[in-house]
Amino acid sequence: MTGEQILDKIAIVTTSWDDGHPCDLRLADELAERNLPATFYVPLTGEGSKPVLPAEALRAFRKRGFEIGAHTVSHRILSGLEQKELSREVRDSKRMLEELLGSEVHMFCYPRGRYDAEVIACVQQSGFEGARTTRMLADTLDFGRFEMPTSVQAYPHPPLNYLKNLANHRDWSGIVRYVQKYLMCQTWIGVGKKLFDEVLLEGGVWHLYGHSWEIQELGLWHQLGDLLDYVAHQPSVIYASNGDVIKLMRRKTSRVAEAA
Repeated sequence: MTGEQILDKIAIVTTSWDDGHPCDLRLADELAERNLPATFYVPLTGEGSKPVLPAEALRAFRKRGFEIGAHTVSHRILSGLEQKELSREVRDSKRMLEELLGSEVHMFCYPRGRYDAEVIACVQQSGFEGARTTRMLADTLDFGRFEMPTSVQAYPHPPLNYLKNLANHRDWSGIVRYVQKYLMCQTWIGVGKKLFDEVLLEGGVWHLYGHSWEIQELGLWHQLGDLLDYVAHQPSVIYASNGDVIKLMRRKTSRVAEAA
Protein backbone atom coordinates (compact mmCIF):
# COMPACT_ATOMS: atom_id res chain seq x y z
CA MET A 1 0.00 0.00 0.00
CA THR A 2 1.41 3.42 -0.96
CA GLY A 3 1.72 6.39 1.39
CA GLU A 4 -1.14 8.06 -0.45
CA GLN A 5 -3.37 5.02 0.02
CA ILE A 6 -2.52 4.88 3.72
CA LEU A 7 -3.54 8.53 4.14
CA ASP A 8 -6.75 7.85 2.21
CA LYS A 9 -7.66 5.10 4.68
CA ILE A 10 -6.87 7.04 7.85
CA ALA A 11 -9.84 8.31 9.86
CA ILE A 12 -9.25 11.84 11.18
CA VAL A 13 -11.39 13.80 13.64
CA THR A 14 -11.08 17.56 14.00
CA THR A 15 -13.28 20.26 15.48
CA SER A 16 -13.37 24.05 15.18
CA TRP A 17 -15.25 26.78 16.99
CA ASP A 18 -15.83 30.34 15.88
CA ASP A 19 -16.07 33.80 17.46
CA GLY A 20 -14.03 33.42 20.69
CA HIS A 21 -17.11 33.78 22.91
CA PRO A 22 -16.74 33.30 26.70
CA CYS A 23 -18.87 30.15 26.37
CA ASP A 24 -15.78 28.67 24.72
CA LEU A 25 -14.53 28.13 28.28
CA ARG A 26 -17.21 25.49 28.84
CA LEU A 27 -16.64 24.11 25.37
CA ALA A 28 -12.91 23.72 26.04
CA ASP A 29 -13.72 21.74 29.19
CA GLU A 30 -16.11 19.47 27.25
CA LEU A 31 -13.42 18.80 24.66
CA ALA A 32 -10.58 18.33 27.14
CA GLU A 33 -12.67 15.86 29.14
CA ARG A 34 -12.70 13.64 26.03
CA ASN A 35 -9.11 14.41 24.91
CA LEU A 36 -10.44 16.01 21.72
CA PRO A 37 -8.30 18.69 20.03
CA ALA A 38 -9.84 21.82 18.58
CA THR A 39 -9.12 25.03 16.75
CA PHE A 40 -10.74 28.17 18.16
CA TYR A 41 -11.13 30.96 15.60
CA VAL A 42 -11.09 34.28 17.39
CA PRO A 43 -11.72 37.83 16.11
CA LEU A 44 -10.03 40.68 17.93
CA THR A 45 -13.44 42.27 18.57
CA GLY A 46 -16.77 40.47 18.51
CA GLU A 47 -19.57 40.96 16.03
CA GLY A 48 -22.07 43.53 17.29
CA SER A 49 -22.23 43.36 21.06
CA LYS A 50 -20.85 39.82 21.40
CA PRO A 51 -17.96 39.60 23.90
CA VAL A 52 -14.63 37.95 23.10
CA LEU A 53 -12.38 36.01 25.46
CA PRO A 54 -9.47 38.04 26.89
CA ALA A 55 -5.88 37.36 25.90
CA GLU A 56 -5.06 35.47 29.11
CA ALA A 57 -7.87 32.98 28.41
CA LEU A 58 -6.59 32.41 24.88
CA ARG A 59 -3.06 31.86 26.15
CA ALA A 60 -4.47 29.36 28.65
CA PHE A 61 -6.18 27.55 25.76
CA ARG A 62 -2.84 27.28 23.99
CA LYS A 63 -1.23 25.81 27.11
CA ARG A 64 -4.01 23.20 27.19
CA GLY A 65 -3.07 22.15 23.66
CA PHE A 66 -5.80 23.92 21.70
CA GLU A 67 -5.00 25.76 18.48
CA ILE A 68 -5.98 29.42 18.12
CA GLY A 69 -6.78 30.68 14.63
CA ALA A 70 -7.59 34.14 13.29
CA HIS A 71 -11.13 35.27 12.45
CA THR A 72 -10.42 38.85 11.27
CA VAL A 73 -10.07 41.97 13.38
CA SER A 74 -13.76 42.84 13.67
CA HIS A 75 -15.68 39.86 12.20
CA ARG A 76 -16.50 41.72 8.98
CA ILE A 77 -17.61 39.88 5.86
CA LEU A 78 -14.54 40.02 3.65
CA SER A 79 -15.86 39.59 0.12
CA GLY A 80 -16.38 42.99 -1.48
CA LEU A 81 -14.08 44.94 0.84
CA GLU A 82 -11.62 47.42 -0.60
CA GLN A 83 -8.07 46.07 -0.65
CA LYS A 84 -6.92 48.31 2.21
CA GLU A 85 -9.76 47.19 4.48
CA LEU A 86 -9.36 43.57 3.45
CA SER A 87 -5.66 43.67 4.28
CA ARG A 88 -6.38 45.25 7.65
CA GLU A 89 -8.92 42.60 8.58
CA VAL A 90 -6.73 39.69 7.49
CA ARG A 91 -3.09 40.70 7.94
CA ASP A 92 -3.66 42.69 11.10
CA SER A 93 -5.69 39.90 12.68
CA LYS A 94 -2.69 37.57 12.32
CA ARG A 95 -0.21 40.12 13.62
CA MET A 96 -2.35 41.29 16.54
CA LEU A 97 -3.35 37.78 17.60
CA GLU A 98 0.28 36.62 17.50
CA GLU A 99 1.25 39.57 19.69
CA LEU A 100 -1.46 38.64 22.21
CA LEU A 101 -0.52 34.96 22.24
CA GLY A 102 3.23 35.27 21.96
CA SER A 103 3.24 32.54 19.31
CA GLU A 104 2.48 32.03 15.63
CA VAL A 105 -1.03 31.77 14.22
CA HIS A 106 -1.30 29.44 11.22
CA MET A 107 -5.04 29.10 10.50
CA PHE A 108 -7.76 31.51 9.39
CA CYS A 109 -11.55 31.28 9.21
CA TYR A 110 -13.78 33.36 6.91
CA PRO A 111 -16.54 35.20 8.82
CA ARG A 112 -19.93 33.73 7.86
CA GLY A 113 -18.07 31.57 5.35
CA ARG A 114 -18.02 34.40 2.80
CA TYR A 115 -14.96 34.72 0.57
CA ASP A 116 -13.82 35.02 -3.04
CA ALA A 117 -10.57 34.65 -5.00
CA GLU A 118 -9.29 38.03 -3.82
CA VAL A 119 -9.91 37.11 -0.19
CA ILE A 120 -8.15 33.76 -0.59
CA ALA A 121 -5.15 35.51 -2.14
CA CYS A 122 -4.98 37.96 0.76
CA VAL A 123 -5.15 35.16 3.34
CA GLN A 124 -2.42 33.22 1.56
CA GLN A 125 -0.19 36.27 1.14
CA SER A 126 -0.63 37.13 4.82
CA GLY A 127 1.27 33.99 5.78
CA PHE A 128 -1.51 31.65 6.87
CA GLU A 129 -1.11 27.92 6.22
CA GLY A 130 -4.81 27.30 5.60
CA ALA A 131 -8.33 28.63 6.01
CA ARG A 132 -11.63 27.05 6.98
CA THR A 133 -14.95 27.60 5.23
CA THR A 134 -18.53 26.74 6.28
CA ARG A 135 -19.13 24.18 3.54
CA MET A 136 -20.70 21.12 5.18
CA LEU A 137 -21.04 17.36 4.61
CA ALA A 138 -17.43 16.93 3.44
CA ASP A 139 -15.36 13.98 4.66
CA THR A 140 -12.15 13.72 2.61
CA LEU A 141 -8.63 15.17 2.53
CA ASP A 142 -9.23 16.31 -1.04
CA PHE A 143 -9.59 20.07 -0.68
CA GLY A 144 -7.61 23.23 -1.24
CA ARG A 145 -5.88 24.30 1.95
CA PHE A 146 -7.54 27.73 1.82
CA GLU A 147 -10.99 26.19 1.34
CA MET A 148 -11.09 23.67 4.18
CA PRO A 149 -14.63 22.27 4.44
CA THR A 150 -16.51 20.86 7.41
CA SER A 151 -18.71 17.81 7.94
CA VAL A 152 -21.43 19.01 10.30
CA GLN A 153 -22.34 22.09 12.33
CA ALA A 154 -23.54 21.97 15.92
CA TYR A 155 -26.85 23.50 14.92
CA PRO A 156 -30.32 22.04 14.14
CA HIS A 157 -30.39 22.76 10.41
CA PRO A 158 -33.48 21.74 8.43
CA PRO A 159 -32.76 19.72 5.25
CA LEU A 160 -33.16 22.81 3.05
CA ASN A 161 -30.22 24.49 4.77
CA TYR A 162 -27.88 21.63 3.88
CA LEU A 163 -29.02 21.79 0.26
CA LYS A 164 -28.51 25.58 0.15
CA ASN A 165 -25.08 25.23 1.72
CA LEU A 166 -23.97 22.71 -0.89
CA ALA A 167 -25.49 24.74 -3.73
CA ASN A 168 -23.70 27.91 -2.55
CA HIS A 169 -20.43 26.00 -2.87
CA ARG A 170 -21.48 24.49 -6.22
CA ASP A 171 -21.13 21.03 -4.72
CA TRP A 172 -23.64 19.31 -7.00
CA SER A 173 -22.40 15.80 -6.27
CA GLY A 174 -22.69 16.63 -2.58
CA ILE A 175 -26.37 17.45 -3.07
CA VAL A 176 -26.98 14.05 -4.64
CA ARG A 177 -25.02 12.40 -1.82
CA TYR A 178 -27.02 14.26 0.82
CA VAL A 179 -30.35 13.21 -0.67
CA GLN A 180 -29.23 9.60 -0.98
CA LYS A 181 -27.50 9.22 2.39
CA TYR A 182 -28.41 11.88 4.93
CA LEU A 183 -31.83 13.33 4.10
CA MET A 184 -33.57 10.82 6.36
CA CYS A 185 -31.41 11.68 9.37
CA GLN A 186 -33.74 13.37 11.82
CA THR A 187 -31.22 15.57 13.65
CA TRP A 188 -27.81 17.19 13.24
CA ILE A 189 -26.59 14.55 15.69
CA GLY A 190 -27.83 11.87 13.30
CA VAL A 191 -26.04 13.49 10.37
CA GLY A 192 -22.85 13.77 12.41
CA LYS A 193 -22.92 10.16 13.57
CA LYS A 194 -23.62 8.78 10.11
CA LEU A 195 -20.77 10.80 8.62
CA PHE A 196 -18.45 9.62 11.39
CA ASP A 197 -19.40 5.98 10.83
CA GLU A 198 -18.48 6.35 7.15
CA VAL A 199 -15.15 8.01 7.91
CA LEU A 200 -14.36 5.32 10.48
CA LEU A 201 -15.05 2.63 7.88
CA GLU A 202 -13.60 4.21 4.73
CA GLY A 203 -11.13 6.82 5.98
CA GLY A 204 -11.32 10.58 5.60
CA VAL A 205 -11.87 13.65 7.74
CA TRP A 206 -14.78 14.19 10.12
CA HIS A 207 -14.98 17.90 10.99
CA LEU A 208 -17.43 19.31 13.52
CA TYR A 209 -17.74 23.08 13.82
CA GLY A 210 -19.98 25.54 15.60
CA HIS A 211 -20.38 28.51 17.92
CA SER A 212 -20.44 28.06 21.69
CA TRP A 213 -22.77 31.04 22.14
CA GLU A 214 -25.25 29.35 19.79
CA ILE A 215 -24.97 26.07 21.68
CA GLN A 216 -25.72 27.99 24.88
CA GLU A 217 -28.68 29.90 23.42
CA LEU A 218 -30.27 26.79 21.91
CA GLY A 219 -29.54 24.50 24.85
CA LEU A 220 -27.49 22.05 22.79
CA TRP A 221 -24.87 21.09 25.38
CA HIS A 222 -26.36 17.67 26.08
CA GLN A 223 -26.63 16.87 22.36
CA LEU A 224 -23.09 18.09 21.78
CA GLY A 225 -21.81 15.89 24.61
CA ASP A 226 -23.58 12.91 23.08
CA LEU A 227 -21.89 13.46 19.72
CA LEU A 228 -18.47 14.11 21.26
CA ASP A 229 -18.77 10.89 23.26
CA TYR A 230 -19.62 9.05 20.05
CA VAL A 231 -16.46 10.12 18.22
CA ALA A 232 -13.98 10.18 21.12
CA HIS A 233 -11.51 7.49 22.23
CA GLN A 234 -11.49 5.50 19.00
CA PRO A 235 -8.14 3.65 18.78
CA SER A 236 -7.97 3.78 14.97
CA VAL A 237 -8.66 7.52 14.71
CA ILE A 238 -6.18 10.40 14.46
CA TYR A 239 -7.43 13.36 16.50
CA ALA A 240 -6.06 16.61 15.11
CA SER A 241 -6.41 20.37 15.12
CA ASN A 242 -7.36 22.08 11.86
CA GLY A 243 -3.73 23.06 11.39
CA ASP A 244 -2.59 19.47 11.79
CA VAL A 245 -5.17 18.35 9.22
CA ILE A 246 -3.69 20.84 6.76
CA LYS A 247 -0.26 19.32 7.38
CA LEU A 248 -1.62 15.83 6.66
CA MET A 249 -3.35 17.09 3.52
CA ARG A 250 -0.10 18.68 2.29
CA ARG A 251 1.74 15.41 2.93
CA LYS A 252 -0.78 13.64 0.75
CA THR A 253 -0.51 16.27 -1.99
CA SER A 254 3.29 16.07 -1.88
CA ARG A 255 3.26 12.29 -2.23
CA VAL A 256 0.85 12.44 -5.16
CA ALA A 257 3.17 14.94 -6.88
CA GLU A 258 6.23 12.76 -6.23
CA ALA A 259 4.48 9.72 -7.68
CA ALA A 260 3.41 11.58 -10.84
